[in-house]
Amino acid sequence: MDSPVFRQRVTILCSTLVTGGAEMVVRALALGLAGYGIMPRIVCIREPGTIGEEIKNGGIAVLSGISGGRRDIGAVVKLARILAAERDSILLCLDHHDAIFAGVLASRMAGQKHRVLCVHSTGLWNRKGTFSFTDRMALPHFERVVALAENHARYLCDDGGMDPGKIVLIRNGVDTRKFRPESDACAKASLREELGIPRDDLVVTMAAAMRPEKNHMMLVCAASRLLGGDPGYTFLMAGDGAEAPAIRKRAAGLGIEGKIRFLGVRRDMERIFSVTDVSVLCSHPVVETLPLSILEAMSSGAAVVSTRVGSIPEMMEDGREGILIESGDVEALARSLQSLKKDPGLRMALGENARKRVEKDFSESGMLKAYAELFSRIAEGGKEGR
Repeated sequence: MDSPVFRQRVTILCSTLVTGGAEMVVRALALGLAGYGIMPRIVCIREPGTIGEEIKNGGIAVLSGISGGRRDIGAVVKLARILAAERDSILLCLDHHDAIFAGVLASRMAGQKHRVLCVHSTGLWNRKGTFSFTDRMALPHFERVVALAENHARYLCDDGGMDPGKIVLIRNGVDTRKFRPESDACAKASLREELGIPRDDLVVTMAAAMRPEKNHMMLVCAASRLLGGDPGYTFLMAGDGAEAPAIRKRAAGLGIEGKIRFLGVRRDMERIFSVTDVSVLCSHPVVETLPLSILEAMSSGAAVVSTRVGSIPEMMEDGREGILIESGDVEALARSLQSLKKDPGLRMALGENARKRVEKDFSESGMLKAYAELFSRIAEGGKEGR
C-alpha cells in the first residue's frame, strides 16, 4: 500500500488524555486524519494518559511532560520550541485550562499562524462558566472556535463572548461500524451470562464518569423504586471516579446492590451496548454538551432515556429517537424505564430511529471530513464561519 501524501499538518494540544468524550474525539482525529491527507501529532502538557498511550501505540507522534507542575514558568518556552519545529502546522487546542493560555502564548512565540480552539463543555461543575480569567485573555487569539451544536454555539457567544463569525459547528461522531446492533443472539447470550444477567431482565446501562454532575444517584433511586415492584431489571454502571464509593454505599443501603453491576472503566463499550436495552444519562443541567456515550448507545440501537440538558435535545427528538426527562425527576425516569420494559415495540422503534439519526448526522466519518475541510479552508485562507 502506498504511503499517504500529507498536504497539511495539525498539532493537537491538550493537558492530558484520560478516558472521556473529548479525549475519544482526539483519538479519532489522531488515527483518522491521515486518510484526508493531514498528518497529526499530539502534544500533552502533562502525562499522555490512557488515550494518549493508545494514540502512540497507533503510530502517531505523542509528545508529553512539557510542564513539571502548575508553576513551571519554563513550560511555555519548552512548548514554543516544540511548536516552532512545525510552525506551519495548524494548532488545534482543546479547552483544557493549562493548554489554552500556554498554547496561545507559545504558538505566538513560535511564529505559528493558525490557532483553532475546540470546546467540549457547556459550563463546569461548581463554576459559573466554562472559561477562566486567563482563558478569556487568550480567546481572541483563536482564528476559529469549534462548537458541537447550535445550542452550544449560542452558549459560547453568551458565556465566552465569542465572535459568532469565528464559530464553526462540527458535531461529535462515533464509529457506526464498531457501535452497531448485535445480530448474533449467541454472542449476546454469552455476554449476558458473563455479566450475570438473568435471561429475561431488562438491561439498563449508564456509561459515565462517576462525578457529582453525572448524578448517578438519580438512577440508583429510580432502580430502587422499580425493583420494589418488579425484580426483572439489571442495571449496568460503566465508569469510575470519586463518587463511586458513595454510589455503591447508597445502592447497598437501599438493598439493591445485587441488581447493579459496577463495571468500572471499560474499553469494550460496544459489547456492553450490544446487550443494553435502555441507556440512561442522568446529568445535572451543566457540563453536558454532545455526550459520546449517548451517541454510542444510539448507534448500537439501544433506546435512550436522558435528562434534557446541554445539547442533547439536538441529538434526539423526544418520543422518536429517545425519551427526554427533566433533571432530577426520579419518578419520570422510573416511569420511562417501566414503560419501555412493558413495550418492546417502542424500545425497538426508538433504537432503530436512533441508529438512523447517528448514521445521518453523528458518524465518525462525517466528523473527520468536517475537521479536514476546516483545516483546508484555514490553510487556504478561507474566512467563512459556520
